[in-house]
Amino acid sequence: MITFFMHIPKTGGQTLQRWLESVYGPERMVVWNSPMYWEMRHTKQDLRALLVRHPGVEAIAGHFPYGVHRVLGDRPHRYVTFLRDPVDRWISERVHHLTKNADENLLRMSFAGCYGDIDLFELLRSTINDDDDMNLQSRFLRNGHSIGPGGSTPGRNLPTADVLARCSFVGRQESLAADCHRLAGLLGCGKIELPESRNVAGVGDVRSALTPDEIAWIADRNRADIALCSLVPVSGPERSNSLPADRRAIVTAILHGALARMSECFVALKKDRDEAQVIMDHLAALVDTLPPPPMARALTSG
Repeated sequence: MITFFMHIPKTGGQTLQRWLESVYGPERMVVWNSPMYWEMRHTKQDLRALLVRHPGVEAIAGHFPYGVHRVLGDRPHRYVTFLRDPVDRWISERVHHLTKNADENLLRMSFAGCYGDIDLFELLRSTINDDDDMNLQSRFLRNGHSIGPGGSTPGRNLPTADVLARCSFVGRQESLAADCHRLAGLLGCGKIELPESRNVAGVGDVRSALTPDEIAWIADRNRADIALCSLVPVSGPERSNSLPADRRAIVTAILHGALARMSECFVALKKDRDEAQVIMDHLAALVDTLPPPPMARALTSG
């Protein structure tokens, strides 16, 4: 039996991967992120090669859509995945692109039109590339395709409930610990504590700083994901409403994170160093005109 953990971005996946390592042990679990995971033909080729290198593997975790199991033939398999409130997931991924993505070209694209009036919502939207932000969770569960017309493409037109039923376990990021306890029962292991989460941007509660119209715009782009998540309840209290955060303070924190990340990436650049330096200098000048982020203020005020 091979367990496929579909790591949908920004749903607690890195924490889950380390938890699964505790369940299976590093010799029986592999983290595999196919570089072209929407191209199923290439992804299957990558998986075949991985199985040759790791013939004893029992769990595979990473970014890949439903459907990769077809390379196994008759070998038993199961899928496990976690979902997240689509608006929160969208915001988290946009912030991740701005503050932690190591691709200097994406960072350059993200900030190219934002040197003037730096609005929080426009800053988040600047990271969208060819509508790659829409209904990502549904695309992972529907063989890499969005819902809609598509002929005989597997998974595209399945009812949402049937799409979920193809997975042996679907949890929620909002109730990660409780759902992992349930997942441990499915995997036949005792209770294993979740490791500490590491991949957190720490820029503040971005959602609370957005207007109702901005949140509605995000929700409208992710209607299929909202329908999907409505069928997988959170195992615990729902998200509580927060007091509105300071938009300017969040923009400042994002820019600080972006500048730090670009500085890290700069040493690895093999080309466009002059252009990258211009962007870094411009970002640094912008940061200097803004108040320090909340955490930095707290550290300097004592």
